[in-house]
Parts: sequence; structure tokens; C-alpha cells
Amino acid sequence: MRRILLDNIKSEMYLSKPLIAPDGTILLHEGIRMKDRYIQYLRKQGITYVYIDEPETEDIIVEDVIDPKLRQEAMRAAREAVDDFHGGKGVEFSKIKSIVNDMIDQLGQKPENMIHFIDIRRKEDYMFSHAISTCVLSVMTGITLGYDAKQLEELGLAAMLHDVGKIRFSKKLALKHPGQLTSKEKEEYRRHPSAALEILGANPLLSPNIINACFQHHERWDGSGYPMGLTGDEISEYAQIISIADVYDRLTAGTPYRRPTPVYYAVAILNKAANKYFNPTMVEKFNENIAIYPIGTMVKLNNNQLGVIVDVQKDSKTTPIVRIMSGEDSTKLNQLLELDLRKNPELFIVDFEEI
Repeated sequence: MRRILLDNIKSEMYLSKPLIAPDGTILLHEGIRMKDRYIQYLRKQGITYVYIDEPETEDIIVEDVIDPKLRQEAMRAAREAVDDFHGGKGVEFSKIKSIVNDMIDQLGQKPENMIHFIDIRRKEDYMFSHAISTCVLSVMTGITLGYDAKQLEELGLAAMLHDVGKIRFSKKLALKHPGQLTSKEKEEYRRHPSAALEILGANPLLSPNIINACFQHHERWDGSGYPMGLTGDEISEYAQIISIADVYDRLTAGTPYRRPTPVYYAVAILNKAANKYFNPTMVEKFNENIAIYPIGTMVKLNNNQLGVIVDVQKDSKTTPIVRIMSGEDSTKLNQLLELDLRKNPELFIVDFEEI
């Protein structure tokens, strides 16, 4: 299979695996031949990437880091928590806590797969999908840092709940483009960490570590964040991690108002922000689990050959194994060739399909 931008889909291409929304809704079935009306439907849903099948890439497998059924359970639990809050029942966290622990177990069983984490989401699922992905990315970083079971549970739960204060947003604010907020609306938006403090603080079973992480996830390393303007290690360590995962996910998955940023550029943005907005050590640990060139991505080498990423290792993320699809003159090859860029230092990636 090959990962491709929706804008680059051609009508003769086939979907390589079912496109399932995080809530379990099947958007398109595996094997379906793409047509213009399907592409328009996915575009309206806010889908930007899909996996397609071609004879040259049908043996390439992109594994799910988190089981889709578990993601669906997480989506349902998150929706139920929001509905309960708006219904005046308060927020029940026990089910969310159980799901977070299941995610931690899955990540711990195959830590080598963490580098392949990719998320696909719809516009209407954005808030819930963002919470789940931020949780996964944060826990991955915690595992890399050597956190114990209790720390991973606290970190994961805090990451899942980091935006809980937004459930107090007015409907008008929740639907508005961030760039179109009035001064008054911006003030309301910046109060969501304080709202999270009130909501979570009402539950005596939640540890201060979880509550502080949610309250502080918009603080920045240089003191330019909010709501307290904390600096450096005054900021909760969990919040330091969650803030990085939060920004990375918003960049790479896109938002209902902005196209996704390619992983390579998102990592570059984090690196540039290190020591200003983010703890540089945490950025380094976070990046250890990010595949700069995800499996299934089409790339261009410095000799003009085009190929698709078939494998990447944590210790050599910039030099993956590439299956060459066309020659230096852009003609299709009669025989596929796989190049390990670690063993061919004269060749390197200069471009990729997302640009």
C-alpha cells in the first residue's frame, strides 16, 4: 500500500484498506475503486490522506499502532463524557482511565511500531481524535523516558483530558476559525486551562499531577505561555510533553481550517521551537519516535528517481529503505529495486509527495 494525498488520487486507484473514522463509521470499504464523487465526499469529511493499492506496493504493510476498535471505544467514552457534562451529570473518568491503560499496554507490547504512528480523522471528529492522538504521542514519549506504569497512566490520562476545559466553550466559539476570533473570544479561549482546573479539581480521585498538566499545557519554556507565564522546569513535566504532542498533532493531522503539515516540516518546527517554547530535552525524546518519512510515502532522490518508503528504523530515520519506482529519466522500471540509503550515502531524499 501507499500513502497518498487525496489531491493526488487518480480515478483508477484502489483503496488498500477500509477507511474507518475513529467512531467506527466506515467511510469507504477496502478495494473500492476511487471515483470523483468519492474523492469529493472524503474532502467534505476533512480527510486529506488515504492508502491506495498498486501492483508495485501491494506487499507494503502499514500496521496500526493502536487497535482501531480501541480507538472507537476511546471516541465513544470521550463523547459520553462531554454529553454527561452538558447534561449536568459531571464528567466520569473511570472508563477513560481504563482505555488509557489499554493504549499503554498496546504501545508497550510493540514499542518498535511506535515510529509508524499515523492518524486519519474527519473534521467532525477533530476534538476527540486530537485528544486520543495527543495521548498516544505523549505516552510514546513517556516510554522513551523510562516512565513507570503509574507515571504513564498519569501522563496518558492528562493528555487525553488536556482540552477538557473547552467543553465550556460557547457553541459559537467552538465552531469559529481561530484566526477570526474577536478579542473577547480570544480571552474566553485562553480560559480553557482554568476551566480544566475547575472541572478536574472537582474529582478527588484525580492526582494533582494530572490536574496540573492539564492546567499548564499552554505554558511555554521561555515564559510566553498562559495562564501563569511559568518558565522552564516550573512547568509540570507532563505538561512539557503534552504541549509538544499537542502542537505536533495539530500540525501533522491538520485542523478543520488548515491542511496537514508534512512530518518532516513538523519535526523541523519543533526543533526550531526547542529552548524557546519547549524543553529541548523533551523535544529530542519526542522526536525519537517520529518517522520523518513514514512507510508508504512517495519520495524523490537526488538523482531524480522516485520511490516509496518500505521500512525505517529509529536509529536511521533520515536514511530509510526506498523501493525505486522510476528511473532517473522518470520512466517506469521493468524491475523494482530496493535501496537502503544507509548503504548508499551518495543518494538522499530531496523531495516528497506532500509538498
